[in-house]
Amino acid sequence: MRTRITILSIFFASLFTCCNSDVFIDNFISEYPDTCRVENGKPYKLNFDSDNWDILNVYCMTSLNYDIYDLDGNKTNNRLPLENGETAIISYQSTYYKFFIKKRNNQEIIIQCDKNLENYPISFSMVVGNQYTRRTINVLLNPTNKFVIDRVEYDFEDDFYYSNNIVEQVDGMTVNNSGSEGSPVTLNFYPFKNSLRRIRLYPENYEIFNNLDKILGENLAEIPIPDIVNGKPVIQGTKATFGLKEQSFLTGRLDKDFTVSITVPSGETKKIEVYNYIEEFAANYKVYASNPDTEEEYIFKGRLYSDDPFDYLMISPKPDQK
Repeated sequence: MRTRITILSIFFASLFTCCNSDVFIDNFISEYPDTCRVENGKPYKLNFDSDNWDILNVYCMTSLNYDIYDLDGNKTNNRLPLENGETAIISYQSTYYKFFIKKRNNQEIIIQCDKNLENYPISFSMVVGNQYTRRTINVLLNPTNKFVIDRVEYDFEDDFYYSNNIVEQVDGMTVNNSGSEGSPVTLNFYPFKNSLRRIRLYPENYEIFNNLDKILGENLAEIPIPDIVNGKPVIQGTKATFGLKEQSFLTGRLDKDFTVSITVPSGETKKIEVYNYIEEFAANYKVYASNPDTEEEYIFKGRLYSDDPFDYLMISPKPDQK
């Protein structure tokens, strides 16, 4: 009888130990926030209570490319999940973001965001666990500082184009004053009423140019653009918005209230056409920008086109004969 009690005691003690082991496995991480908020350049550390866990997966609303490195920075061919206590640096990097998840031992994970150029936080979920249980840890990477424009260069030698012999019609009408008993009709025309300088910025890389709000910020910067002085390009303070492919603006070069009067005598029909002379040029540009946090530099390349009215022309061709 005494022997049977001893055997049962050993059995229940073994069962109790096994249950304690399961509880221990379930609690490899006991405390973590609803969302881990990661600020620019400030490592975020998650502490674990035991070492029986791995990084199993990372989920994001959008697809993020990643590479895995060992702790010495050597790229490996490994992919998620990490297994058997494996240490690694999971690195996510593109033009618009750069962050990593580092497991350098079994007691912690370090999350660091060096760059998030999106205009909103990047969110992802990291799944950690083992064969018994899993935990989902939500992470939010706050936006970081944007690039700033350092300088702009124009090439006025290679492939520079200039012409001032272009005309563009801006107004016109046909006045029928052919009645024999009519009197002369006088009309006022404003040849510069709608005369705007037009700027077109054609980029070399359209994908980057279409996302300048991410790189340079939603309030797009202005850059200096050339003017033409005595037939030569000169930088003298005129600016355009960098980020808009096409834009137009008043220059103050022309008097919008300038009037030209045309009189059509009695008994005549006159066709009147109003033109602007256009000073046109094109030059290749380079816009240099840098990021104060990451020390990255970027060069935006493309071609600038400018059409600038500078004079007018009025003609009276014969009306079309029917």
